[in-house]
Amino acid sequence: MNSAKSRLQRMIVGMLSLLAVSLIAATTSAAPAASPTGSASKPPAAPEAETATPSPPGAHDDAHGQPAPAPAAAPPAAGPAIEGDAAGALERALSAYEYGDMDLVVESARPVAEGRAHPNATQRVQALRLLGIGLFLTGRSEGAETAFFDLLRQKPGARLDPTHTRPDVVAFFESVRTRHSAEIREAARSQPGGKHLAWAFLPPAGQFQNGDRARGVVFGALEVISLGLAIVTYTKLKSWQNPADDTFGTHADDARTLKVVNYVSVGVFATTVVVGIIDGIVNFGPHDEEPPLAWLGPGGLTLRF
Repeated sequence: MNSAKSRLQRMIVGMLSLLAVSLIAATTSAAPAASPTGSASKPPAAPEAETATPSPPGAHDDAHGQPAPAPAAAPPAAGPAIEGDAAGALERALSAYEYGDMDLVVESARPVAEGRAHPNATQRVQALRLLGIGLFLTGRSEGAETAFFDLLRQKPGARLDPTHTRPDVVAFFESVRTRHSAEIREAARSQPGGKHLAWAFLPPAGQFQNGDRARGVVFGALEVISLGLAIVTYTKLKSWQNPADDTFGTHADDARTLKVVNYVSVGVFATTVVVGIIDGIVNFGPHDEEPPLAWLGPGGLTLRF
């Protein structure tokens, strides 16, 4: 009996150790998702449209509003834009943006933004962002508005990072969003695969839908491990139980310990699901640019009707 009890204790300790190790591994693997993405040196398709490339030196000096001395390096070769070569055109546009040649940015990004270079959706969004910035910084605000409007219709939640983009460009971009808010919302509603509040009630699906990958991994790991532990302990208890009098015979002491583990596992699972639902609702936004339907305020959970 002592040997059986010792094996049971080792099994419980092993399960709890597995739970702790899994949580640590899940949190560690999810951590990179929270770090900022997108930089000027990454390949064209990698950066998100929300992140703007840092304002280049040379043609536009933010501090004084006057042209700065051109760097010693030679400008990127312009060359004709080859239709069907969206990646190459975007690479030229990004290189020109880093150098500060806004005219070349416009020339290289335009065939991608207009679809003549056969881009995918991500490439077109990035090209529209670069084209809008280039047109605005070369004094063609009407063309910049058209490019930014097309960008927002493709990706309603797009933002220009104010820490890496000139304030006047960011202000103009947000003014385009404001002037065309109705058309942008309509375009967002017509896009397939939009966000749905129902997924918030199925953690961790709600966390992944809201873009919170780290929390999604943690919630998912907690649910799987706690539910698995609850099922294993419940099955073991049932195998020990005498149906005639609901006793556990020689396993009475082990059953008491296992019941505690079972209750704790069920409690962890239920708590994780409830917290996950609240988190999914709190951080839900149907089109990213709109405020969430619910949020945590000083008075607790607040709903917007």
